[in-house]
Amino acid sequence: MKKRVLTLLLTLALSLSALVVPASAGFTDVSGSASTSVEVLRLMGVLDGYADGTFRPATALNRAQFCKMVSYLTDGSNELGKYRAVTIFPDVKPSHWAAAYVNLAARGAGVISGYPDGSFHPERTVTAGQAVTILLRLLGYTDAEIGGVWPHSQMAMAESIRLTDGTGISGGNAPLTRGQAAGLFVNFLRTEKKGGGSFYTLSEETTLISLNGGAGTLTTADRKTYDMVRPAASSTLAGMKGQVVLNGAGKALTFLPASAGGSAPASGAVIIYEDGSAAGLSALTGGSADYTIYKNGVPAQVGDLRKNDVAVWNSATRSIQVCDTRVTVYYENCSPTPAEPAMIEVLGGTQFSVLPTAVESLSKFKPGQQVTLLLTADGQVAAAADPSSSKARSNAVGIVADDGSVQMLCGGTLVPLAAHAGEDLVGRAVRVSSNRSEGVKYTALANNLSGDLDVKAGKLGSKTVAEGALIYRGTQPVSLAALNCNTVPEEEILYAAANWKGEVSLMVLEQTGGRIYGRVWVDSEKTFDENGEEAYRDSISLVFGNNAGERIGPFTMRYGFKTGDFAAVTLNEDGTKIARMSELTRLKDVGEKAWMGRTAVNFGGRTYAVAEDALCYNKDGGRWITLDAALAYADEMDLYAENGVIRVVEVGG
Repeated sequence: MKKRVLTLLLTLALSLSALVVPASAGFTDVSGSASTSVEVLRLMGVLDGYADGTFRPATALNRAQFCKMVSYLTDGSNELGKYRAVTIFPDVKPSHWAAAYVNLAARGAGVISGYPDGSFHPERTVTAGQAVTILLRLLGYTDAEIGGVWPHSQMAMAESIRLTDGTGISGGNAPLTRGQAAGLFVNFLRTEKKGGGSFYTLSEETTLISLNGGAGTLTTADRKTYDMVRPAASSTLAGMKGQVVLNGAGKALTFLPASAGGSAPASGAVIIYEDGSAAGLSALTGGSADYTIYKNGVPAQVGDLRKNDVAVWNSATRSIQVCDTRVTVYYENCSPTPAEPAMIEVLGGTQFSVLPTAVESLSKFKPGQQVTLLLTADGQVAAAADPSSSKARSNAVGIVADDGSVQMLCGGTLVPLAAHAGEDLVGRAVRVSSNRSEGVKYTALANNLSGDLDVKAGKLGSKTVAEGALIYRGTQPVSLAALNCNTVPEEEILYAAANWKGEVSLMVLEQTGGRIYGRVWVDSEKTFDENGEEAYRDSISLVFGNNAGERIGPFTMRYGFKTGDFAAVTLNEDGTKIARMSELTRLKDVGEKAWMGRTAVNFGGRTYAVAEDALCYNKDGGRWITLDAALAYADEMDLYAENGVIRVVEVGG
């Protein structure tokens, strides 16, 4: 017993003096001030990570990638539709993935230019001098005013206004890395423009309380709530002092901490020993009662804590981060020794760091055995338990991406796993485990909650959708606000789970990309009833495709539809029955001025993307036509949309 107490006290002492910074948003290769900078920019859409959970800060950027980042840095993503079909540089055709970003930066923002031969060379590495020059232009500094020899004069100017502070940039001709870009962009948000003022409106200094991805809101300590431009959930910046970055419409782009550093949870952890117990928390906080608790990224109280939850201290935000993720696994390997493990390898080669807190409990197990790991919110092992313990039962859930890679939910973050899942599990929530005989096991989870999702009310049946709930549409994370529909029917909800409050914390929705869109055709077939009298049986077909008008069906009639309606249909596995069918939303009398090129439409105060395979129908001729023909045929037309995407264009009539 004395040894156990001594180990705990030593661990807590270490936790208050030698802090280890977690990866931001689950990134395994960024820490310290870099992790905070990455999170600030991730919320803006400027930076993101790779599928394997890394950020790769040392990777050099090319010119096309940098243009994409600048588009989001300047809140210009809603203008991209205007520039997709434009050709400014001969080597950046409309078919190039970065065409809209390059063209926006060149013509829309006017901050980049090509080479003397008129080309842009999107694949070439962007240099620090080129990046700094673009940011200086955005701040109002012209090349002529700076003068001197490029890029030396630009680098000197950037240094004088502290644009390059802390970035590690050595010279203007050196390649710019992703990590350096993150530092530059955050400095850009703090730097005054020429003549005064910042590029964006910054709020008064305040403290960030929460980012609610479900509601799409950002809340601060001065009781202000802002709508977010890009709704996202995050607990990384919660509790930090800083300023809300606002665009011209007064919406929050991100939160800018007063200092980019110091968001470090402690290297030690406290394991909650009884439900609702605060025992050990005061040791984490140094005796202070001035702290906020976040459990799985959601604000919580001591009463919400359960036995075997893991708590760590974040000194910068003065918050206790609690995670309840536990995973039962086959113990594959460790280093340096089973008696004093610093790293454990499980789940097909996935490596987890072992905190000092976990050494004593984990040393009771050896490679070749089953063990249940208790994890921190950033995916470190805080303790180990016997899998037979009912209070330490595994609850780990993962999300399967398009390529079969799996990310395990861990507190408020996602931890990438080494072992891939089968194609049949893509876009599904899966139970995560492993054992000696079967290896890594991913088992599809079925929805255990009932009811339709009321998007506006934030309700799934009778249950409230939790603040910061993780929502996936297929393999893509989305916010509640970004679903762009009023209701998601129960049959499209593949999996939903409630947290300790009884609020829905995770939803995986069916991918709608495989839906079939077309024009309804209703047939009436003469039959005879059981008395031998004439009767009519209606059936329904869906007409779609080319000028010939291909048809699928007939299927059993779905009442409420009539010939001429446009609908979205999902068939069952063998294609013999309609599994789901819904009418598309009609946008009536949309004028030609609403179109932004061929890829977007601005109508009713909202921007709609136009699907690449959008169907076009001419009512006058009763035939299917091309989009070019439809746009040339009429000044006004009816558009039919689903989830913010135009699926059908109808002219004439």
